[in-house]
Amino acid sequence: MPLLATREFLLIMGLGMIVAGLTTYIITWMLVAVHLRDHHADEHARMSGFLFTPYAFGWYLRARYRALHDKSLNALAVLGSIGAWAIIIGALIAIISKLLAYTGAPT
Repeated sequence: MPLLATREFLLIMGLGMIVAGLTTYIITWMLVAVHLRDHHADEHARMSGFLFTPYAFGWYLRARYRALHDKSLNALAVLGSIGAWAIIIGALIAIISKLLAYTGAPT
């Protein structure tokens, strides 16, 4: 019984983190895209204008916005970075929950 509760808790927590991270990432992306378009056109062109390109997602994960030395952009993009990491961590937690289900734990 305790393993079942742990597995269910991990699954719900992981999915919650994915949803929260995705919401943060999408809302922040709109603000960052406008800021990049207005102030850093070359970086905006590299991002290709779509939020789910691997370059854009990696840009947030590696905090590449710091290289632009723009305090306003940093204030916006740090939230997107937190959201991107929440998506990754939430997915890992959900995968761990699924792996616990494969161990033959009681259902």
